[in-house]
Amino acid sequence: MLPETEVNTRRSSAERTEDFSTNAWLDRVEASVERAHAVLLGPFRSDLPKFTGEMEWACRERSGLAAKPAMAPRLAALRERLTLVRSMLRQAAALEQAREQSKAECVLGYTPTGLERAL
Repeated sequence: MLPETEVNTRRSSAERTEDFSTNAWLDRVEASVERAHAVLLGPFRSDLPKFTGEMEWACRERSGLAAKPAMAPRLAALRERLTLVRSMLRQAAALEQAREQSKAECVLGYTPTGLERAL
C-alpha cells in the first residue's frame, strides 16, 4: 500500500497534466477563433477552411478534457467569441450566396431560413 503523501503527489501531478492539456486546448481554440474573427473582418477569406478544420479538431479533442470551475470565465468568453464568429460566418455565407446569385442575374429574397432565388 502506498503512503498517503505519495498518492496525493501522484493525484496532483495527474491533475496538473490534465489542467495543462485543457489550458493548451483552450489556448489553441482561442487563437483559432481570434484568427477567424480577423479574417472575417478583413478582405481575404482564404483561411476560413483552415478555421473549420481547427474547430473539427477541437470538437474531437474536447471529449477527453476536464474543466475546472476556475476556467469558467475563460470558457464563457470563448463561448461569446464563438457565437460572434458563427454569426459572422453565417453573414459571410449569405453574402457569398448573394454574390453567386447576382452573377446569375436572379432577384434575391431573404427569408428566415436564408437567401432564396426568386421564381
